[in-house]
Amino acid sequence: MTRIPLFPVPHDGPPDVHVWRVDIRIDSTLESDTFTALSSDERAQAKVFRRSEDALRFATVRSALRELLAGALGMEPHALRLTRDAMKRPCLADATPVDFNVSHSGAHGLIAFSTRRRVGVDIEQRNPQLDWRSLAALTLADSETGVLDRLDPEERLERFYDAWVAKEALLKTTGVGVVRGLQRLTVLPRDGVRVALRDDVPDEVHGLAASWLAAPAGYAACVAWSMTAQSPG
Repeated sequence: MTRIPLFPVPHDGPPDVHVWRVDIRIDSTLESDTFTALSSDERAQAKVFRRSEDALRFATVRSALRELLAGALGMEPHALRLTRDAMKRPCLADATPVDFNVSHSGAHGLIAFSTRRRVGVDIEQRNPQLDWRSLAALTLADSETGVLDRLDPEERLERFYDAWVAKEALLKTTGVGVVRGLQRLTVLPRDGVRVALRDDVPDEVHGLAASWLAAPAGYAACVAWSMTAQSPG
């Protein structure tokens, strides 16, 4: 089996929160021995994707996740049993103290895990042609739209993506996901790398913190975590 390279991503959060970048080879195939750790269900799931690049993103990040968790737990990657919890959040089927979260976009993926707290992570490839205003009602608080309006066009798009990944990472940490809406969180204006929650903070994100990450050129990324250390299970 060919191991998938993992690159540690520094952040200013707790030392038990680990973030790794995965680089995705879009020119690969699902038949590569890189993916031998995948379960039969995961292979079937990968083949459902209509576009080969989407299948490879899923397969690459899931294989890397298996290798990472196996190393942390002293198991073989193929022996791990992955499932989803009541909120459809991926988790280990067997009781372990490990919580994890993944994200992928374009040619890169991110994996976050901790043995002491819940984590969430998000990465997005910036689209320079994106009409962010068409998404503002679904992603931004009214005050954040005002913040963006005062910026020059290039920085405006960067800050839109900063808000997007921060909110996704925070909500993925809760287990609730994004079903209640990104616009309920206010994270702009940005001031440094630590995400500051502003205005009225929804109950589900009390006790969470987040930090923007140094992402590859053309990407935005963020990791979030529960501030109280506990067993994620």
